[in-house]
Amino acid sequence: MKKTAFASVLWLFVAAGPAPAVLAQATETYTVPDGTRIQVRLETTLNSKTHRTGDRFTAKVVEAIMVSGKEVVPAGTTVEGRVAEVKTAGRVKGRSEMNLSYERLIFPNGVSETIVASLADLDETQKEEVDRKEGTIKGESSRKRDAAEVGGGAAAGAGIGAIAGGGKGAAIGAGVGGLIGLADSMRRKGKEIEIPAGTRQVIRLERPLSVNSTK
Repeated sequence: MKKTAFASVLWLFVAAGPAPAVLAQATETYTVPDGTRIQVRLETTLNSKTHRTGDRFTAKVVEAIMVSGKEVVPAGTTVEGRVAEVKTAGRVKGRSEMNLSYERLIFPNGVSETIVASLADLDETQKEEVDRKEGTIKGESSRKRDAAEVGGGAAAGAGIGAIAGGGKGAAIGAGVGGLIGLADSMRRKGKEIEIPAGTRQVIRLERPLSVNSTK
């Protein structure tokens, strides 16, 4: 009788399996504070002429983020984002602009987390500028080039005028030459933004990020 009772208890234990506490791994929540800068490498070429508001792009984290000695955002994590706003280069004030929104992290294990982040900096090899307050990329300015060409036109005009009519002719020639240079610069558009795939970027978290990780 005792043997039968013992066998029944043993069978129940085997059928039930190990206790849930044995199977579950302990997890802990880590918080990455807002303002944290994350180094990424762009996987999608961005161009202010061909991209439209809402277009998606991806980047890869190149340097892991540590919190309390724990790697919470490993290198290789995918960053997904979209073009929040884009302006192509125009004439006169011909400066293109592009604002990028970084929205999600996809970790190597497939888990994803929503983020709110903006662009903080670009690789120094890029000629574009970044408005760090707004996270907006601004295309290369043509003002210096235009000013130089307007000045060059004025100088050339002054030289021709001086030959033709002395000092008075130089003044008139400078004015005409300057106007020609200005008109020519106004006919051209500024440069479009071109950020090739492989470019390093620095993004900045605008809100804290909570990440659950096993101990």
